[in-house]
Formats: sequence, C-alpha cells, structure tokens
Amino acid sequence: MKITANEAAQALINEGLRKLDALNFTQKLYAHDGTLWKQDSESVNFINGFLGWTEIYDWTLKQLPQIQNFAEEVRPLFEHIVLMGMGGSSLAPEVLRCVLGPLGPREGWPRLLVLDSTNPEWVAYARSQINPARTLFIFASKSGGTVEPASQFAYFYEEVSKVSQNPGANFIAITDAGTGLETLAKEKKFRRIFINPADIGGRFSALSLFGAVPAALSGLDTEKLLKTAAQEGGIFKNEKNSAAANLGALMGMAYAQGRDKLTLLMPSHIASFGLWIEQLVAESTGKEGKGIVPVAGEVPPKNFDYNDDRFFVYVSCPGADNETVKEAASALSKTNHPVFEAQMAGPYDIGAQFLLWEAATAAAGALMRINPFDQPNVQLAKTITKGLLAGLEAGKKSAETAAEFIASKNIAGRVSFDTLGEDLYKLLGKNDYIAILAYLNETPQTQRAVAALRDKIFTRTKNSVLFGYGPRYLHSTGQLHKGDGNNGVFIVLTAESDVDIKIPAQKYGFNDLCNAQALADFKALEEKGRRAVKLHLSKPAARALEELSGKF
Repeated sequence: MKITANEAAQALINEGLRKLDALNFTQKLYAHDGTLWKQDSESVNFINGFLGWTEIYDWTLKQLPQIQNFAEEVRPLFEHIVLMGMGGSSLAPEVLRCVLGPLGPREGWPRLLVLDSTNPEWVAYARSQINPARTLFIFASKSGGTVEPASQFAYFYEEVSKVSQNPGANFIAITDAGTGLETLAKEKKFRRIFINPADIGGRFSALSLFGAVPAALSGLDTEKLLKTAAQEGGIFKNEKNSAAANLGALMGMAYAQGRDKLTLLMPSHIASFGLWIEQLVAESTGKEGKGIVPVAGEVPPKNFDYNDDRFFVYVSCPGADNETVKEAASALSKTNHPVFEAQMAGPYDIGAQFLLWEAATAAAGALMRINPFDQPNVQLAKTITKGLLAGLEAGKKSAETAAEFIASKNIAGRVSFDTLGEDLYKLLGKNDYIAILAYLNETPQTQRAVAALRDKIFTRTKNSVLFGYGPRYLHSTGQLHKGDGNNGVFIVLTAESDVDIKIPAQKYGFNDLCNAQALADFKALEEKGRRAVKLHLSKPAARALEELSGKF
C-alpha cells in the first residue's frame, strides 16, 4: 500500500514510530499481548480476548467455500437480502454495498439492503422495496441482545409469516457461539446459523463473517476482497514501519499535540467508508477523558481556514471525483496542517483499508494508553432506554419525548430556543466540536438541510461540525460523546414520523422506540455533564431543519 505524508505529518509520524518501536508494538500486537495498552491483569485479560481480528482474513478465507456454496444454494430463491444489524454488524456490509455494489455483481444475485435504524420511515422504506416471500433476512449481532435488530426481526418475521408456513427459512443469523440469537435461530428454524469467532469486537469484524457473508450472498468477489487484506496483513506483520504503523503513529502523536480532529478526505464513490472509520476510531479512542474525533462527510472550505486542532487523512481511489479531492489534499498539504494519504489501487482494496485502519487504531490506542477494545460508556443510554420502554409498556409516555426544546441541566438558563445559535456559540471553546444528532428519515431533502446547517455553523465558528443519524451513531460516535474530555456540544433532533409500524409483542411501535432512544441519549449526555439540547421538530422535518438553520 502506497502512503505519503507532508512535512508536518511526517514529523509526527517519526516521533510516533520511535515510541511504537520502544513498545515493541508490531511483535506484541501479533502475539496478542494486552500489555501494549494496559498493565492491570483484569484489563490485560479482557484485551487478550479481543485480538482475534489481526489475522482473521485467513480464517475467513478457509470458511469461504462453504459460504459460497450456501450463496449459490439460496441465490435462485431470493430477490433481496435485508441485513438487520447495528454498528459493527452493519457498517462494513453497508460500505461493501456502496463501494463494490456499483461495480456490478454477477447477474441474478439478490440486491442487498442494510437496515440499521429504528426510524419507522426507514423501516417502511425497506418493507416497500421487498417481497417478504422472496427476501432473505440476515440477523447480524455479536451479542444477540441489541434492541434495534431484535425489533426489526420481530416485525419482518411476522411479515414473512403472513406469506409462508415456514418463515424461518427466510432468515439466517451471524453471531457468536452461545448467544441468545443462536438460541432464537434454532427455535425459529433459521435456514443457517453462522458462528463467528468470539475474540473479535464488532467494530473490528469487517473481515470476519459479519462482512464476508453479506458480501458473498450479494454476489461480490469476496475472495478478492479478503486476499487484498491478506496481502497487506503479511506486510503489517513483518514490517515495524508499515503503512498501519505510520498511520497509527500519526493518529497517536497528532492527538498528543492537541490535533484531535481526524478529518477524512475521500472521493464520493467511497465516501461511505468514512462512516466505518468514524465508528472504529470514535468508539475505540473516545474514553478515559481522551478521544480522537473523526470528521467525515465535510466539504473543505476553499481557503482551508481551519482551527489548529485538525489533521487530515486522504484516502484516494481512482474514479469519480478523486482528482478534485486530490487537488484539495495537495493544496492542503502545503499548509501547516498534517496531511497523510493512503492510496487504493481500486475499490477492492477496501479489504486492505479495513485492516489498515484497525491496526492503526490499535497503534494509536497504545500511544494514548487506553483500551481500544472496550466501550465503557455505551451501556448508560441503553439502560435509560429500557426504563423508558418499560414505561411505555405500562402505559406511561414521557412528556419530554415530544417537548419542543430541552437543555441539559448544566446549561439550562444559558440557552433558549429563540436565541439558540448565539447561545450555543457562547458555550464553545476554540477546539470544541458540535455534533448534530438526527433521529430523522434519511432523505435527499434532509441531507441538503443538514449540509447547509453544518456549513453555516462551521463558517461562523471554525469548529468541527459532526453529523450522525440516530440510533446509528449510538453504536458509533456515542462512546466518544460520553467518554472524551467533554469537548462536544450536542444538538439532538427528533420529529414525529409520518408513518408508524407496530413492533409485534410490544405495546409500542418503531416511532416510540426511536424517540425513546433519542431521549435516553440526551439524558445520558446530561448525566455525563455534557452541553446538550434536544429539539422536537414539526413536520415536515426537512423544512423544519431549514427553519432551524435560521437560528444559526
């Protein structure tokens, strides 16, 4: 893999490589030695149980013949595949769908849809695209207990039951051994259960069955994908100064120098890869009062008028608008900002990119002295959500769910709806970031409205502006939001849906579930002392977003 770095980036890389060499990083990583990150026995034992990703591509390649045989078996039976998952279980398949899918799977292969939301309009859209009788559903979950895919499964299992006497034949599972999902799959007579190695965390699972099975089922050249990773993996393992070590050195030392905003530059045809990087980096490094903040999907300003808390990684790939992005990266590299480039020879190099970023994030974690493999602050929002859902089951709905405006306790009285923009600007430190967290339907109108709002806030403040759809971001940047050094300002957006879908065996539907998750995350941010506001938008949400932009 060819990499380049400008002078500012190379200085940081050189320092980081010296530190990684002193840690004996490469040898210890491939020896699965948890003392790279922590010294206490409890943490080391935990970490040692999550390092199976380092050479997982070899294991997955050995499983590939049986996966491909299964794919050929079901190919004529199904027109669509719907993957139900969240975070590490869904983002890699979504990247593969977006990056490799346009290359054209072989004729006759089913079309893959990735459903990683509880927004009822997203669920309704997925339902509108398929014939349940001719759809294969993938329930993907490492733990098997995640509320989002469990709710999606309950709904779609009922839909298939309406047209089939054997609904389980339309479902497969990807999970760890001994999970509740494995038990469910056996009870419901799923067509197939794929058991993944347990020593891999979700966000490090792209090259395992969680990525390979959906890829093979949708007709992608999964062997080629895995072999690009295997080729680079051999280099990473045997070279102390590999591309992965270089990128990890930059990430770790940029953070140490106060440049904690990892800004991603990439052409539009691989832009979805930024979502995967965002999760990997944010959830792995955002803890213990520390955190590298990934900035994905941002349009660079023409004058590169950035604060000095940034460093840039350009992932280049031939095609589409790569030359335009290359020109921007080249101009940016002439400034004092660190700029690093990782070159892809073509789209199937995404396999090598998965491994590059996993190893680099592990290296950055070693330099930051954190555990990149846990997510200690994720459970809080889940616990609050469970409480709100229990209230719904008992017929009690929180009035805060649909409240037009709420400010977290530590900023209450300092922020009002009428002067929202100016009030939030006053809360910002120079190197803080703003996160727009939208529990809304993803439409072109919403995308345009959010992009305009991001640009307006950045132009005014020069602070990094992040954006994520909920509840997806809960399994991505959510850990960073609650585990970093409290340098974020959060705008949580909800709206009543135009449609709702009941969740079987529950007294609430997807609209209530989605809004409960939003309120729970706001409360979790509040409990962690974060500067957060929650707004419930009027319908239509895209127009309300445009009106909200006027307050900034």
